[in-house]
Amino acid sequence: MGMFDNLGGAGGDWAKQAAEAQAMADQAMKDAGYGASTADAVAAAPAMAADRAALEAQADEQNRILTVGGKAKITIKSKTDLGKKVAGNDTYLLELEVVPEGGKKYTVKKEEIIPPQVISGYADGTTMDGRIDPADKNKVAFGDKPFK
Repeated sequence: MGMFDNLGGAGGDWAKQAAEAQAMADQAMKDAGYGASTADAVAAAPAMAADRAALEAQADEQNRILTVGGKAKITIKSKTDLGKKVAGNDTYLLELEVVPEGGKKYTVKKEEIIPPQVISGYADGTTMDGRIDPADKNKVAFGDKPFK
């Protein structure tokens, strides 16, 4: 009896599992806006690279502000879907009320890429800790400490 003899029987149907895995990968590609299948990945490579760069740029900027910024409370007043997708994530224009620690409140607008898995955390009226860029009070980030 060989080591792989049981793969097609009660131990599992590897061909079915492989097909299911491929279907999941294809759906992920479609959800991210890169085409209907992983076969489209080569053609989508430049778009994927651009999306990765956009996500990294947003993360780097937020981490920078969280590193050097002053404390604030930030309340989401409204959000508008801009109709742009980055790696399958919607991009929103957030209208934010910012209250610096020991300062007066003001309003800013911020474009942010938000994954669908966390959009519920961005409900209108939600207040979060944040930081304000000391060089430009219109640049803010959610959070209280750097994440990188």
